[in-house]
Amino acid sequence: MNGISPNNIIVSLAIVAAGISGAFLLYHGLRWLGRKADRGRFRLDGVLVRVLGPPISVLVALVSVNYALYRIPQIREQFGQWEGAQQAIFVLTGTWILASLVKNLIREYGLPLAERTDTDIDERIVRLMDLTAVYVIWIVGTMVALRELGIQVTAFLASMGIVGLAVALAAKTVLSNVLAGVTLTADPNFRVGDRIEVGGYLGDVLAINLHKTVIRTRDNEIVMIPNDVLGTEVIVNHMLPEQKTRINLEIGVAYDTDLTEATTILHDVIGGLPRILSTPTPEVNVRTLGDNAIVLQVLVWIDAPRGKRSVRDAVYRRALARFREAGIEIPFPQRVVQMTDGPRIRKA
Repeated sequence: MNGISPNNIIVSLAIVAAGISGAFLLYHGLRWLGRKADRGRFRLDGVLVRVLGPPISVLVALVSVNYALYRIPQIREQFGQWEGAQQAIFVLTGTWILASLVKNLIREYGLPLAERTDTDIDERIVRLMDLTAVYVIWIVGTMVALRELGIQVTAFLASMGIVGLAVALAAKTVLSNVLAGVTLTADPNFRVGDRIEVGGYLGDVLAINLHKTVIRTRDNEIVMIPNDVLGTEVIVNHMLPEQKTRINLEIGVAYDTDLTEATTILHDVIGGLPRILSTPTPEVNVRTLGDNAIVLQVLVWIDAPRGKRSVRDAVYRRALARFREAGIEIPFPQRVVQMTDGPRIRKA
């Protein structure tokens, strides 16, 4: 490395400075062109210019640095001692540029399209594709760079396979959760915001992560359920196939009650509540003949699964008030207790 001409150093530094400055100007120039294109007829042109801007700018800077170094004989000799070093550097540089390009393309094209859908399932899939594509590109690029350096990648891949198998066995639960998370993410019947019932919990889905699903119960408790558990449990989605749902109520009346009058009163009570739908038509049926009362079953449909308790409360309160006005008795269980004298004890 001794004996490098000061003129060569100065010229090389000037080339590096010029290359970096040109890359900087090129980057901002392409960003400006991208904003101008966004206001044009085709937004695609602006997106494409912004996506290609960073990789092209980096390539210009790296080419200038490479040329500045290789024009110095002493540095060129040092690199020449390791055959394939320059090719490996260019391969890794190209890998980085390609990975950045793919990431930007997915984010610029995929995410806006996914965000326009009704759910966030597509958005999570796009982000997963983004991460997977970048990792695959870097793995392939690293393998090619090692081969350029004369390193046998076959043994490396074999050792990586053994290590990967050991990691997979050690992280079996984690991988199971991740695979189940990917399945749940792609399932259109399971979405963030749905009210579900699973494993004794009833609540709203807040997030579907790769390893767990978070729900908020009606008691405002946060429950985190591993995805592999959801993959084996029976899940009831109260929001599908549509949000309207049916409520089943039971009201007992005395055996001497006029059932036609009681049915009319219950229909009037139901018709006065705003959340109860007129279609499908509400029903009032005799559910069963109980020990103490005739049990009437009231079937009504409401607009959403949330708020069932408030609807039940309103129906029961109004029905109780109307039955009292009409003199209809709502019986309660009665027991008749008979007292008898106990056995007498004879004295010896």
